[in-house]
Amino acid sequence: MVAVVLVATGTQQALAHTQLYNVAVGKTVYKKGQYIQTVVGPPLSPVADFTKNEIRCRNTDGTSPGTPYLCVVAGTTFSVNWHHHDDSPGDDMVSLSHRGPCMIYLGKVTPNPDDIKWFKIYHLGFNKDTNKWCSDVARDNHGKVDIVIPKDLENGKYLLRTDLLALHDAAVNMGAQFYPNCVQIHIIGSNKKFLTPPPDYVKFPGAYQPNDKGILYNIRTDKGLTYEIPGPAVYPPVQKP
Repeated sequence: MVAVVLVATGTQQALAHTQLYNVAVGKTVYKKGQYIQTVVGPPLSPVADFTKNEIRCRNTDGTSPGTPYLCVVAGTTFSVNWHHHDDSPGDDMVSLSHRGPCMIYLGKVTPNPDDIKWFKIYHLGFNKDTNKWCSDVARDNHGKVDIVIPKDLENGKYLLRTDLLALHDAAVNMGAQFYPNCVQIHIIGSNKKFLTPPPDYVKFPGAYQPNDKGILYNIRTDKGLTYEIPGPAVYPPVQKP
């Protein structure tokens, strides 16, 4: 009987969590895991310590040998899709209790992943008018969030880093649950200089600190009313799709 209870509990915990399942460019949807870096450990588990390298791409160093790059034209609409296990109608992305913001970053690939300069191209926190977090909005859209790849990027290889933050346990130190994943993309179709004006660059790890207002946060008492999304400002030229 004890074994049965343990298995059931483990299943419930896994069902509460999420992963970046697949991506799409325009109307072209790619298969599960294609162009997404492999993760270390259970694919649905959050990063245990967001001050360590795992916060970068949910793996140890931000590299994934053998993962191909997806060609994306600058200015294109790009979709990310979070799910538990599959994209069936009954798969609702993440538990209703795991509410919080979404953040998406880009970083030009460097020989040493520690040297990547990341900049944020999208975030969504809490909407007071609808009483919904980004996690709610994405769940309502079957795990899908649409962004636009900035038009004024230098052509080349980038990591597109998605980050879903669950705040249900964030009232205690290191209780926030991050679910990052990295997509390998090759941006083409732009002859412009790289990022003018320059964005707020950050490093991973380093961009998030345990005492940040958007990370050490009591979602049950504040209910999103004064929430501040962690990380830098969104890069200005990005337009909503």
